[in-house]
Amino acid sequence: MKKLDSLFKAVDSISEWSGKGVSFLVLVGIAILSLEVLLRYVFHRPTMWAHGSSQRLFAVYYVLAGAYVLRYNGHVTVDVIANRLPKRTQAILRAINSLFLFLFCGVLLWKGFDFAWTSLSQWEPDETPWRAPLYPVKMMVPIGAALILIQGLANAIRDLRTGLSGRGEQP
Repeated sequence: MKKLDSLFKAVDSISEWSGKGVSFLVLVGIAILSLEVLLRYVFHRPTMWAHGSSQRLFAVYYVLAGAYVLRYNGHVTVDVIANRLPKRTQAILRAINSLFLFLFCGVLLWKGFDFAWTSLSQWEPDETPWRAPLYPVKMMVPIGAALILIQGLANAIRDLRTGLSGRGEQP
């Protein structure tokens, strides 16, 4: 059990690191959009790169922060009935629900890898005159899916342990 607990700690650390690391992208995106507003409305000199760049930064943030949010059970759930159930039953229901997460992440990992590989192999640019590369952003999809999947596995195993033993665990 100690090895499993140390594995959980490593997974939680990866999710923590990735979530906090990409959180700075929000600040960069805000700075880019603020610069665009200033240039467009004060100096009447809009850029051709700010809007697309900020979209890509926020997309990367969204994809890579998923494991962090999952680590803290921050995703939207409907808990009207589940919160009234015993903790053990709640843990079992979360473990069963994890199967859907694994299915979703599996498809996202599989198709996301194909999506990213195709983009990388073509050095795919965006459709703007700036022609910024899209493949770095598309490569984040399978990476984000993998991060969510490993955090989901850790959470599901914790929930199974709680459901079977009756002792609660906090991620």
